[in-house]
Amino acid sequence: MVDFADLREARPEAVAPAARAWAAFAAALGELERRVPDELTGPLRRSEWRGPAATAAWHWFDLLDDEFELAAAQVRVLATVVRAAAVEFAALHRNLVAAVDAAVSLGLRVDAAGRVHAPDGPGSLALDAAGQEAHRRAVTNAEIYDELIASIVRRADEADRRYAEAVARFRPGSYGQAPWEYSTFTGAARETLSLFGLAADDIPSGGDPAAARAWWQGLSDEQRLLYLTACPERVGALDGLPATDRDEANRLALRIYIGDNVTHYRDHGNSQHDRAVHLLNTLEASEQGPPAKRLYLLGIDNQGDGKAIVAVGNPDTARHTAVLVPGVGTELDDIRGQIARADRLQSVADAHTAGVDGDVAVIAWLGYDTPGTDDDILTAPFGGKSRDGAAALDQFVNGLNAAHGPGPSHVTAIGHSYGSTVIGVAASTGDGLAVTDIVTAGSPGMRVDQASDLRVADGHVWAGAAGDDHIANPNRHMLASGLLIGPWAPYVEDELVHGPSPHYRDFGANRFHVDTSGHSGYWDEGSESLDNQAAIIVGQYGRVGLDHGKQFS
Repeated sequence: MVDFADLREARPEAVAPAARAWAAFAAALGELERRVPDELTGPLRRSEWRGPAATAAWHWFDLLDDEFELAAAQVRVLATVVRAAAVEFAALHRNLVAAVDAAVSLGLRVDAAGRVHAPDGPGSLALDAAGQEAHRRAVTNAEIYDELIASIVRRADEADRRYAEAVARFRPGSYGQAPWEYSTFTGAARETLSLFGLAADDIPSGGDPAAARAWWQGLSDEQRLLYLTACPERVGALDGLPATDRDEANRLALRIYIGDNVTHYRDHGNSQHDRAVHLLNTLEASEQGPPAKRLYLLGIDNQGDGKAIVAVGNPDTARHTAVLVPGVGTELDDIRGQIARADRLQSVADAHTAGVDGDVAVIAWLGYDTPGTDDDILTAPFGGKSRDGAAALDQFVNGLNAAHGPGPSHVTAIGHSYGSTVIGVAASTGDGLAVTDIVTAGSPGMRVDQASDLRVADGHVWAGAAGDDHIANPNRHMLASGLLIGPWAPYVEDELVHGPSPHYRDFGANRFHVDTSGHSGYWDEGSESLDNQAAIIVGQYGRVGLDHGKQFS
């Protein structure tokens, strides 16, 4: 409990250096965390060390990396708490000293307990009228300053309790790291929000990326840290925020999900848990590679079939960004395959901009509920999922543009299969899709009649289709193979269910050459199909091999 003497004799100026020391400690832990993959785990993983001992070692090295990461986050928040305490107690101390000095200047006496007394005087009968009035004023002033000083001490005592409770929430556990520690840390950060006058309800709903970015930029560094650690799932979902912040928040949310499963014994035989672990391992493995190959988790939803948005490279700093939208049957279980496609595209596109590393980012965007392979005949033709996906994609792309740093930004949307239908709806409705180029691969149709309906500049719609792709050429293949039968067959006998395929000449798109086979080979390593898409991503249109369309010099 803080009393008058404690506050009066306090030296709050000594707390500020302690806050700076905590901040320096957090920075040191963060640097150690960064060095673990660079200097410890990375070189070992790239070595030829294999076998049971290596496998066991990787487990402990990963735990070591996690311990530094969590400790750095905890200490950053603690440094913020200590810094806030230093500021508040310094203000309370100044107020107390000013109140005492003002009381004394009025001839009042302040005792050791902080009580304020009027000066003793002769009996009231011995005072003339002026003297009696002066005595009454002194008594009144004493009461006023007595209450003022008491209120300052009460605020100091209450602040002391608040900060003590906040610090106690971040008490470290036993040696090593338990699965529940990330959840405990986030809960402690959430309870700390009120110390700074913040509330989870103040976080935007996320419908307007520009408004979300403005809100985030209007916060102090400490406020952003607190929101990110207290409400990671909400911060990570906000389109318009920087990729680095969304990645940090979403990784924390992913760790909390994994830890909660372990804590509540939901991890064994749980496919949703396993895919979350695999995704986290994939993200962390990217930290051991070059910066241009760093993965950023821009969205995560582990419920049901699951959703995830993963960028290869930082889209906020890249000059060229592509958003790869998958099609029917793609679930979170498949995200590593989607990341691999994005990675191949990013590598070839980045190679086209010789001498400039990291100026290309490619995003595997599983940001919508794709039709399942068992119900696509019933669901996909009616377009409900394409409309929902289009709205989410439109907002995400707006968020990319809002978050991009200074300098040019060339954005390309690439749709595979039903993903091209999602892009078609997004580009042809509302205010359109804020991209420079649209690329389709194996498209069943985009729900428009011609390329101009997509509202990008003339010559900036590109389509590719393998000759044996039965999704892009359903008239001949789907009916003959019996893939589409019954009442739905008439819809494709003369017209595709989603409109004309964009690789048809009459559609008006540039048909880039495809040298791969089937519905999923468009990103085969070393293929011309892959190289053509990469050239479009970086705006080197003259390099694109065309079957028909607009020739660029």
